[in-house]
Amino acid sequence: MSLGHSRRHAVAALLALVSALPVARAQTATKWPTQAVRFIVPFPAGSAPDVLIRLVGAKLGEKWGQGVVVDNRPGGSGVIGMNGILAAPADGYSFGFVQGSAISVAPSTIKGVSYDFNRDFVPVTLAAVAPFMLAVPGNSPHKTLADFIAAARARPQGVEVADNGRGTAPHLASALLGLQSGAQFLEVHYPGGAQAMQATLGGQTQMMVETYNVVAGNVQGGRMRILASMGDRVEPGLEAFPLASKTVPGAVAHGWFAVIAKKGVDAQVLAKLNKDMNEALLLPEVVAKSRELGTYPRPGTPEQLARYIAEDRKTWQDVLDKLNIKPE
Repeated sequence: MSLGHSRRHAVAALLALVSALPVARAQTATKWPTQAVRFIVPFPAGSAPDVLIRLVGAKLGEKWGQGVVVDNRPGGSGVIGMNGILAAPADGYSFGFVQGSAISVAPSTIKGVSYDFNRDFVPVTLAAVAPFMLAVPGNSPHKTLADFIAAARARPQGVEVADNGRGTAPHLASALLGLQSGAQFLEVHYPGGAQAMQATLGGQTQMMVETYNVVAGNVQGGRMRILASMGDRVEPGLEAFPLASKTVPGAVAHGWFAVIAKKGVDAQVLAKLNKDMNEALLLPEVVAKSRELGTYPRPGTPEQLARYIAEDRKTWQDVLDKLNIKPE
């Protein structure tokens, strides 16, 4: 065989190999998944987001014909779970179902956080939101949010608001309400939501900030009243509660949950996961269960989630700066 012919043969073989790569990738994405898919979840078993992803995971497992494993990694305000996602291979079989605060708040409040969302991860879809509710004792003299704000303005640092810890999402939501309204609350930080609830029910604090599922039992029993929802819109089942933003423009705060992946996962696998996840989130039984959990499905595109994250990070960084909260 001549040297020229050998070269032509080699070039032809190389071109064939290169042209086959997109086909190979497409076949990989078409067949995916061929084994169990794992979601790393920074919450304890039995928590609202854990219940939600287990239900969605069961629906995905039926569709894919593969197992879906929920890997609980609670603690550290979501940092432990985020580190677990980062340590997993980018092979399209490990993803994260994480809370927004682990992305938008934890890197600015917890010393030693080594991940950077834009550098290390990619968005797949926003999954659900959980608007914060402004709840007062059932016998509170404040009948509306406007009443409460007026009382707080009249007595700066004299009206106590409970949350589940300094730098947590409920604390920052309360701080945002104060900043947007010009009221100075006395922020009282408790080790958890249960202690904040008891303090508010007992009258030691005059309002608490939490998601609806946490306060629903006491609201339905008449022991608490909700002055307003900090949602950006009225969610089904929450129609009885006015939006805080109608009284205090800009007073919008959610807990939120998203599906993310480590950077490097095949783009076609991510596209399939986005499509399948969004379909599962909108199944009637998933929507109904979500409402019970105080979460509201809001799936979308990766680009929408990227914009949502950028806006969320800016909102909370502005609040952290005004509160002078630094990593500790």
